[in-house]
Amino acid sequence: MRRGPALLATLPALVIACAGEEPPVVMPPPTAPPPSASSAVETGPPPARRTPDAPFRAAPPPPGPPVTFVAPVIEEVTLKNGLRVLLVERHDLPIVAVRVLTTFGAGDLPGAPPGAASMMGSMLELGTASRSALQISDAYEALGGTHGSWVDWDSGGAGFKVTRDKLDAALGVLADVVLHPTFPVDEIERVRGRRLGGLQEEQSSPPAMAENATAAALFGRAHPYGHSIWGDATSVKSLQRADLERAYAALFVPKACAVLVAGDVTRDAIAPKLDAAFGAWVPPHADPLIRVRVPEAPRGVVDAPRLVVVDHPRTSQSVVRLAELGIAANAPDRDATVVMNTIFGGMFSSRINLNLREVHAYTYGASSRFDWRHGRGPFVATASVKESATASAIAELFKEERSLVTDLVSPDELAAAKASLELALPAHFETVDSITMALTDLAVYHLPKDEYATLPARIGRVTAEDVRKAARAHLHPRTLRVVVVGDRSRLEAALEPLHLGRVEARDAYGDLIPHLTPP
Repeated sequence: MRRGPALLATLPALVIACAGEEPPVVMPPPTAPPPSASSAVETGPPPARRTPDAPFRAAPPPPGPPVTFVAPVIEEVTLKNGLRVLLVERHDLPIVAVRVLTTFGAGDLPGAPPGAASMMGSMLELGTASRSALQISDAYEALGGTHGSWVDWDSGGAGFKVTRDKLDAALGVLADVVLHPTFPVDEIERVRGRRLGGLQEEQSSPPAMAENATAAALFGRAHPYGHSIWGDATSVKSLQRADLERAYAALFVPKACAVLVAGDVTRDAIAPKLDAAFGAWVPPHADPLIRVRVPEAPRGVVDAPRLVVVDHPRTSQSVVRLAELGIAANAPDRDATVVMNTIFGGMFSSRINLNLREVHAYTYGASSRFDWRHGRGPFVATASVKESATASAIAELFKEERSLVTDLVSPDELAAAKASLELALPAHFETVDSITMALTDLAVYHLPKDEYATLPARIGRVTAEDVRKAARAHLHPRTLRVVVVGDRSRLEAALEPLHLGRVEARDAYGDLIPHLTPP
């Protein structure tokens, strides 16, 4: 018990008493008045309160009318130099979004060092022949615009969103960024340091460890998909300005690019503006050391299960993944595969989420996905689970995958998956930003302009047998990889009864640890 304040409060009285003076008279506290006769009577509990809206709360409101998706009209224009333009008019707000897009990305540059393409994309706005990074940022800020640049696996580019009256000025900045980047050395060093710091943080991020190990184990380091898109510490440290320039020269050529526009502008109004900004774009001669090429599937994919373990001691959770080669974005059975994955792990009421979360309480959430890329990207089913439930969760994931391969899905599951996909469509066209993202898929994967208009009917035609065929074609329980990030010393014995095959030990970046991996 703390006595400091109480002791200090008594010191003045003690001092006075020791000095021979009479202490002051302390009056007793007033006594409480006697209870009245009325208060002594037992009154019982207070009366129940009824709020005015109690009848309203007694029953939930009825559902609203069905949502009918109406795909936007997509217009197309070709500039003088052959540059393709896709446009969606949206006149409810005076806002315009413009994106200059390359339809190839980091995965399509087999000769580039890991991380070079993504670093190049992040540096497009960090200096041009006439503007510094601060001047570019200040120019966009003066226009009140949002902006950014990037390169991912299949695409890259730069773009902005501004009010309609600032469109001309913003186009001038964007054209400078896309056509004349210089990749200043001082900015390279700044970005390099930031990326190395991010890679260092991955050592304490189990999901990032699982992602790195999956890429390396599934594709191998010789494949473009076998690395993190950010590269690794070794590659980031060794990247030079020439690497960024070669990646830029290979990706940013008019025949591989498109301009995407959405917002309060018409075709007749935007076409001359874009011609003025980009119509004279003539790319420099591409360096022959880097050629754009869609990656082939890796050879020598294992035909037996293999367990990949990333040691992350002193943790109470494990990240588990079932992974195998998926399908390319332009696969002919993509619609059926999308429905199949939605049932398996692509929505909250999916099989693996209801199993691992609702039935067994192993996790807060389980999901699956196909990474759609130019080449065959990964298929992954994943969850973060209690360490004690690691083996049980993996067994349940296998069980659900086998069931999807062998049995027909129920009519209710099929209807729920279709409804989930169809009801999500309007969200892709809510804002001008989301519209340009939807247009990106059309340009990158060479989809028809009526892709979104015909999608609901195509999804509606998918049958239970189509789902089973897609599962049999693309899910292979006997040959997939199992990736586990957790405390290896406590997990090995628990995983052994599952007979998952030869064990690989990898570090946080996906590199093989030879002395811990039996031959």
